[in-house]
Amino acid sequence: MKPRAKTAPKPLPSSLTERSGSSNMASHARLSRRALLRLAAIAVTSLAAAACQMRLPPFGKVVEDLLKTTLVTKGQAVPGAKEAIKAISSLARPVWVLLQKELFSAYNLYLREQISNFCKEQNWPLNLSYLSDYVGAVRPTDKLIAAVRAGNPPDLILSTLKVSALYQSKSLQPVTELVTEIQAQWGPAARRLVRDYYIAQEWWAAPFFQRSDGGWYRIDIWEKAGIDIQALRTYPELLEACLSLSKPEKELYGWGVTISRCDNGDAFIDRVITGWGGHWQDETGQYVTIASPETIEALNWLADIYTHPRWQKMLPPDVLSWTDISNNDAYLAGKLAYTQNGGGLYAEALLNEHPLAEVTGFHPLAGGPKLKEFHGLNASAWMILRGCANPDAALSLMRHLMRSPEQFDAVFAAAPGFALPAYLGLWDRSTYLPTNPLALQQKLPATDPMGIIPWFHPGPTSPAMALANAMGIRNEMVNTVLKGGLAAEAVQTAHQRLVEIFTEFGLPGERDSSSR
Repeated sequence: MKPRAKTAPKPLPSSLTERSGSSNMASHARLSRRALLRLAAIAVTSLAAAACQMRLPPFGKVVEDLLKTTLVTKGQAVPGAKEAIKAISSLARPVWVLLQKELFSAYNLYLREQISNFCKEQNWPLNLSYLSDYVGAVRPTDKLIAAVRAGNPPDLILSTLKVSALYQSKSLQPVTELVTEIQAQWGPAARRLVRDYYIAQEWWAAPFFQRSDGGWYRIDIWEKAGIDIQALRTYPELLEACLSLSKPEKELYGWGVTISRCDNGDAFIDRVITGWGGHWQDETGQYVTIASPETIEALNWLADIYTHPRWQKMLPPDVLSWTDISNNDAYLAGKLAYTQNGGGLYAEALLNEHPLAEVTGFHPLAGGPKLKEFHGLNASAWMILRGCANPDAALSLMRHLMRSPEQFDAVFAAAPGFALPAYLGLWDRSTYLPTNPLALQQKLPATDPMGIIPWFHPGPTSPAMALANAMGIRNEMVNTVLKGGLAAEAVQTAHQRLVEIFTEFGLPGERDSSSR
């Protein structure tokens, strides 16, 4: 596409410029005073709140002689079970477990029953609740960090939280031995999960299952048009196909994808920049690299979708004002031929017995002219908080919940097409997955050997990049071009802003001119 000329600025929807929350941090880089103040500000309120909380009292009489000498599955001792349990001879406080509540009630019920039954078998008192109820309006990461510092953390958490901020604050206990054992049984963890949870030669969370994410399309509409969507592996060709399917006079829009400031919008922006060959940092995480011809080309292509008259008929009304649930609503209202979303869209259709569930297909996310195929799925993972009362019991519970293929299959079946294997060997060991075509279609992104995280690629996660994400640098860059600014100027401004953040964290940000 040709470089965009400057035009008069146009007002943008607030969803393009406003967003609450922030991302996590992931290294022990030396921080400047200013950077420390920025990162600490959000946590102050939650720390104060946690300090005022009453600690749970000891659980009455100490429980004795609780333990079985081993666990048995189909007549065979589970490796490591005896060693993991034998040291737990008493519990001064109930085993405290927090779960992330999912859309699938069958999954929620199954997991609660598994945890409750195991603790009952061991005569362990149990405090089991949902993470959302525990944190309330406070950011989960801040709440957990505060609990660790106050000396009253939960024992075990299952969530989608990234470990970077918790690792940075020394709030996690490593689980390397357990994950090593699990991988010996069920194969290596997906590469993306290594990037997410493995830091400084240690595992800081034990992956439980990967979560569906990708493109979703109306099978009936695409088949009627005679277009094989699975053959479309770059965004430019996908866009042309979506345009051809659009019938705005019938409220059918081909392109249900936003670039507003929400998770869905950010993810699409990141994929386009990566697919066109741009990236925010180098592989070392020391230097900013976003100012490149590839990024400028990607930015012009992105802005063209939402500003050029040619594409207007495929865009739903108010698409630039969408939030993360807007495309779900539009899709289930029968107005979209294609969208991008986590597995929540399909889950909602399935659970509500929506007629579109039967004609919804999965499309692995497309790429760009420089990088066509790059994938990686988020996961739900188990974490043990540092300083918790029952770390050994938490380890035993984790081991119990991941001891057999049948247990994993129960999870996959309770959240069909949503919960996917975190360990590569389970794709072949599962008896359930072959019965679910939509789950099998997601094997490609779930097993991608690169496991790229576009926002960080090709470098590591870091506090600097997390702060840049929280400050909305990507969104301001895109908005500048949407309002008529030149992509080259927008990219250069973003580059300089990110360099400033890097230097606050003690990173060089830019190479000396003599070394370029």
